[in-house]
Amino acid sequence: MRTATIREAQHHFSALLRLVQRGEEIEVLSRKTPVARIVPSGLSGRQKTSVDWSQHGMRLKKLWKGRNTGTTTSKLLNELRGER
Repeated sequence: MRTATIREAQHHFSALLRLVQRGEEIEVLSRKTPVARIVPSGLSGRQKTSVDWSQHGMRLKKLWKGRNTGTTTSKLLNELRGER
């Protein structure tokens, strides 16, 4: 696996992407510490799985412990901001 510093990645991003398109992985370093990895999209290492949403409502009720969760985000933000 090749490595590149953040500065190198910024200045030579197109060249790094060409390497990635050929199948190489690039590890981006910040002060010799790995902070990111650029990999071909088909080799992300993660398997795509579906999310089971069937218990989502019960988990939210348990999390919020009966508090009103029916307020939309925009209404909640307007209340928190006050009238402007």
